[in-house]
Amino acid sequence: MAISKYSFTLSSDLYLKDPLSSEVGKKILSVGAKLILDMGLESFTAKKLAIAASTTEATVYKYFPNKQRLLQYYFQLYWTWLEQQIKVFTAIETDPEEKLRKAVRVVGQIPAVAADPGLVSKEDLRNLVILEGSKAYHHIQVDEDNAKKLFAPFKSVVKLLADMIVTVSPKHPFPFALATTLIEMAHSLEFYQEHLPSLTDFPKDQQNQKLTEFLIQILFNSLK
Repeated sequence: MAISKYSFTLSSDLYLKDPLSSEVGKKILSVGAKLILDMGLESFTAKKLAIAASTTEATVYKYFPNKQRLLQYYFQLYWTWLEQQIKVFTAIETDPEEKLRKAVRVVGQIPAVAADPGLVSKEDLRNLVILEGSKAYHHIQVDEDNAKKLFAPFKSVVKLLADMIVTVSPKHPFPFALATTLIEMAHSLEFYQEHLPSLTDFPKDQQNQKLTEFLIQILFNSLK
């Protein structure tokens, strides 16, 4: 089980019963992420999760009303955690440009020394968001979920990067669009790097060094 020194509060609209309030709930969270990674969200079911977590399907539904909310739980956890990592790894940097570079490096290649977010390892959580994360908001109820502020942590990371961009380039016309684009590129290019490598120029690299260099080049070319 992954250990974390961080504690996060996620939206209560994501669950019926806080999974962190019991050992069964924690087991559902820790097992669920790996199961979705192994079989994909389409094949994933509460019944399969119950079997893997050594509990009952009815118990799973006591915590999460459906697999969409479970996926959104992981999605919200990732962005809440990632924002914390950006702040930690840029905290002592005083130069605005270098601070922005460090922030993009965290987005493009989560530091190996970064602490895990809790019951799910940082590697599994990132892979889950890369592979399935878009399904957390690419659905017909997106506006309803947005009204419940289920995507607030994602928006918060975008705002954090956008604010850094404005600090470096106060007259930049599209700081939020640029920040969103960098984040989306980081995820999509990592997916292509792993599964469709001919769509990128990057070798398979656990640290994503070439990918991150590309993101920084795109960023600062835009700032010019």
